[in-house]
Amino acid sequence: MKADIKPYRTNFYMWHGVSAMFFSNCVTHVHSHNTMQIIVDLQGGFKCRTRDDIWQNHKNLIIDQNVVHQLDTNGSVQLLIYLDVETSAAKQIKARYMNGRPSREPDINFFETLNPKQLQDAILKTDPGLLLNVVNKILSILCGERDGVKADERILRILQMIAADHPEKLTVRYLAEQICLSQSRLRVLFKEATGMPVYKYMMWARIRFAINRIMNGYTVNEAALEACFTDSSHFHKMMISMFGISPSQFIKSSQFFNIITCDNSPLNFETSVYNKFGELEKVYR
Repeated sequence: MKADIKPYRTNFYMWHGVSAMFFSNCVTHVHSHNTMQIIVDLQGGFKCRTRDDIWQNHKNLIIDQNVVHQLDTNGSVQLLIYLDVETSAAKQIKARYMNGRPSREPDINFFETLNPKQLQDAILKTDPGLLLNVVNKILSILCGERDGVKADERILRILQMIAADHPEKLTVRYLAEQICLSQSRLRVLFKEATGMPVYKYMMWARIRFAINRIMNGYTVNEAALEACFTDSSHFHKMMISMFGISPSQFIKSSQFFNIITCDNSPLNFETSVYNKFGELEKVYR
């Protein structure tokens, strides 16, 4: 049975000009922000609509300042980034992508360049520095500063599959078959391109999948089994080994939602909520 976590959100960290948190298990009210919003999905994709438009499926999305919208996390987990529109990053992103549009989905697979361990550390540990590193990497990619090593196109395809597919598919044999390579050749090319063994990368993906489920209300045992661990003990052991934190410690540390300012001039953040008639109902500051 699912735990009562509605919605799930990590601490909300605020730096100068930018703020961020991880969010799941929710269909939001119709609302808008006084900032640019960047939504990066970590697993299966989400749904969003602006004003009275129809729901659209997305993997990533940029929403401009004061655009009225509604978000459905859709059983996945998203990293929400809020960016002051006066920052140079927001201006560059708007110039590159928006072209007068209220929202835009960038054609980017962030998992090609994001370090998976760095991302999962940011989810699991209450350390604003870890999350800020991830946020800065995403902003630099959106601004056109993609300095990651360009991998073999076949390896890029494998990275996309590991990020998106269900863990039951994630075997070296299956991945090798998809790109017509032997398992041994895949292992060599993958390590050359990413600097890590393919098995370890897949294990990170399975842990992220399980954490995704926990953030959507699944029990630890349910999450472990769906992520294809043999049992909750196996999941516990791998999380401790790779991240130094257990599933139960993660759940305990995430029981309370806090807004944490990380410098002396944090982002001036406001959210406006609208009723079903499109009338402004409340402004949260």
